[in-house]
Amino acid sequence: MSRPVWTGSLGFGPMHVPVRLYAAVSPKQVQFHLLHDADGARIQQKRVCSADGEEVPFEHVVKGYEIRRGRYVEVTRGELEAFDPQSSRTIDIQDFVELADIDPIFFDTTYHLMPGEGATKPYATLAMALRASGRVGLGRLVMHLKEHLCAVWPHERGLVLSTLHFADELIPQESFSEFSGAVPPAQREVESVLDIIETRIVDFVPQRYQDLHRERLLAFLERRARTHGVREAPAEAPAPAGEEVPRITRAGRAAGGEVRELPTRGSLRLRPQAAREVRERTPRGKRAEGTATPRTRRGKGGSATKRKP
Repeated sequence: MSRPVWTGSLGFGPMHVPVRLYAAVSPKQVQFHLLHDADGARIQQKRVCSADGEEVPFEHVVKGYEIRRGRYVEVTRGELEAFDPQSSRTIDIQDFVELADIDPIFFDTTYHLMPGEGATKPYATLAMALRASGRVGLGRLVMHLKEHLCAVWPHERGLVLSTLHFADELIPQESFSEFSGAVPPAQREVESVLDIIETRIVDFVPQRYQDLHRERLLAFLERRARTHGVREAPAEAPAPAGEEVPRITRAGRAAGGEVRELPTRGSLRLRPQAAREVRERTPRGKRAEGTATPRTRRGKGGSATKRKP
C-alpha cells in the first residue's frame, strides 16, 4: 500500500476526525530516458550558466524573481521561508456548497481521504452526513509549504478531497481574441448538431475509454525488445571526492509522485563548510544583517543523475 502524502485531521465546529491523504490517480504516461548512443549510459543534467556555459556549483545558485524582462530581484532561502504558510495538520472546513456549483475548471488534484488510526466511526459518520446533505465541504489545506483551497465530498465507501485553483489563477476566455466579433450560429445549425448529440447519448462508464496510444506504444516497445534485444547500461563512473551522489527515497517510490534526490551523509558535512567559504569570499553570499540563516536544503544538489522511481 502506498504511503500517505499528508496526515492530519478534518474538522469543523466540534467535529474533529483524524485523516490521511492518499494519491487517487497514478499517471500512466510512457516515459523515456536520455541515453548516450555510443555506450547506452544515462545522460546527466547539470546546472550551466547561460552567459559563459560553465557548470555552476550549488553554493553559487540563488533564486531570483523577474520583475521586468531580463531584470531580477534576488532573495535568500531564509527570506522566502518567512513567507511560507504556517504548517497545519488540520483541514478547516469553512462552508458547504452544492458540488454542481463548482465549475470543473477549478479542480486540480484529487486524493483519497482515509480515516486515521481509531477514527473509522467518526469518519463514517461524517461521510454519511455529507451524503445525506447533498453538499461538499470547502476548506483550506497546507501541504508541501503551499496553501490550497480544497473540496471534500463522499465517494463510494468513503471521502475524497480535491485541491482547487483559486479564482485569480484562472485565465478568462474573454482575454482571447478568438471571441471578438463572433457571429452567433443560426438556430437550424444548432438543431442539426443536437440531433447528432442525441443519437450518441450513453451512460458514462469509465472502463469503456482506454488510452489506445499508450497501449499501442507499449506493444511496439515489447516487440522492439524481442526483435532488437535490450541494451545493458554500463556502470556509472564514480563521483569525484566531495561531490554529491543522489539517491531516491523510499517515500518517493511508494507515493508514486515526485522523486526526491537526497545527498549522501558525507556530502551533508561538506556542503555547509563550502557554503561558509563562499559567503566569506563573495559579497553576494554574505548575509544581510537581520536576515535569518538559510537552512540547508536536502536534494537536487551537485550534478544529479536522474534515476527510475
